[in-house]
Amino acid sequence: MTQASGHVQETDERYATLLNNAGAVRALCAAVEGTLGPKGLDVMLVGGDGEVIITNDGVTILEKMDVSHPAAKLLIQVARAQQHEVGDGTTTATVLAGALVQEGVAQVTRGVPAAKVVTGLMHGVAAACEELRHRAVPLSGWSDDRLHRAVHIAGREQEDIVQLVLEAGQAVGWEQLRQTNYRYADSIVAHEKAENEWFHGVMLKQKPLQRDWLPERLNCRVLVLQDSLEPVTLDEQLLTTEAGFQQYMAEQARFMHMLEQLNELGVGFIVLERGIHPDAEQYCLDHDMMVVQRVSREDIMRVCRLSGAKPLKRTALAKQRSELEPLLGRTA
Repeated sequence: MTQASGHVQETDERYATLLNNAGAVRALCAAVEGTLGPKGLDVMLVGGDGEVIITNDGVTILEKMDVSHPAAKLLIQVARAQQHEVGDGTTTATVLAGALVQEGVAQVTRGVPAAKVVTGLMHGVAAACEELRHRAVPLSGWSDDRLHRAVHIAGREQEDIVQLVLEAGQAVGWEQLRQTNYRYADSIVAHEKAENEWFHGVMLKQKPLQRDWLPERLNCRVLVLQDSLEPVTLDEQLLTTEAGFQQYMAEQARFMHMLEQLNELGVGFIVLERGIHPDAEQYCLDHDMMVVQRVSREDIMRVCRLSGAKPLKRTALAKQRSELEPLLGRTA
């Protein structure tokens, strides 16, 4: 009895780190597995400052958790990779990864070498992928009943959500959805005070500077700057000299000429990654040029893809009109 107890204790100590890692992975899986499937439950998360988030999205739950365990962080990376590649299925990927870890640990503690366990898992994953490819059924189009059933399940049987997803998908187009580098989930934006709807365009978090006087701009050119819209800044000591002041006036005149050229090109919508000079803001207001400043790099690229504009630096505004015009986008 004493020898047996000693052997069990020695085994536990040998696999203590492995079992600790498996426990951390199991705890994370337990936090999200209840949200799996169309009948899954929502989870309420409460932050340190009292903010409340109610969601059933696996990657959101994992991102909001305060995780410090290395093995648990690896599992979160699985969910992030799934979100990046597909845009959905993060809970499924997390639970599957957790199940693989648990089975691998069980085999190792039985005495199977870890290298053989890893090899076996890789063979199992390859066989599962091959079986999935064999069982995959291509969809014939929007009238395919299997598509409607799949959306019905993914939409948690909420008919309004199902209808919105199908209508927005049709607006995107069947061929676009079939492209491997396109993710439908990237086109979905959540806003707590917005109604469920779809539309052609990009939703920006920032509001236009002239929203009270210029609520919309239609059929105009679009300028996108990964920069600020302001004249060249000169050193303050240089401005104390006559030559420095003359250079300052020349830069101001050059900047106003750039703005006039934009107006002549029909630019009516300007997106800036940084801020705008007060003189430029007033000029844009006087000439009905809508400006949205301090837009994130990600949203700037979305505006470029939608409008056809090229992201420019401020120095590009000095180009000749014939060179600058092809770099502008256009609104609907």
